[in-house]
Amino acid sequence: MAGGTAEEFTRWFADTARADQTLSMVAANPDHFLIDTAPGGRQEVIETTGGSPLATRFLVDYDDTTPVVTPRDPDFPLDLSGVARDNTGRAIGGVRHGFRDEPGGFHARLRVEFPALVAPHMITQHRWHLACEFTNSIEFAFTTR
Repeated sequence: MAGGTAEEFTRWFADTARADQTLSMVAANPDHFLIDTAPGGRQEVIETTGGSPLATRFLVDYDDTTPVVTPRDPDFPLDLSGVARDNTGRAIGGVRHGFRDEPGGFHARLRVEFPALVAPHMITQHRWHLACEFTNSIEFAFTTR
C-alpha cells in the first residue's frame, strides 16, 4: 500500500466505533453478507468462504489468540490476530495477520487457519478472497487522505 502506514491501517481496521465500520467491512468483498461487532466485542462474520456455495457464520475474537497455531512473526510487528469460533463457542480456525512499514507504504502478511478437513481448493480460493478483501479495505482506509 503506497501512502499509508501499517499502524494507520491496523488502527482503522480495529476501530469498531467508526461510522462506516460495518458498511466498509461488508463492501470489502462480495462474499461478505455481514461483518459487524457482536456483543462482547467479537467480530461477527457471515460470508461464503473459499468459494463455498454456502455462507458460514463465525465470530472472531481478536482478544484471544490462545488456540491460534501460527506463531507471530517478529518481522511483522503489528498484528491483527484472533480465534474464529462457531455458534457453540468451539474454535474452528483463526487469523494471524501481520503488518510492517516499508518505504512508501506497508506490507501485509495475511494468514488464515482452517479446520484440518477443509478441501485444499477452498484454501486456494480463500487466498483470492483475502486479496480482494484487504485490497478494498486498504483503499477504504486511506480514501479520505
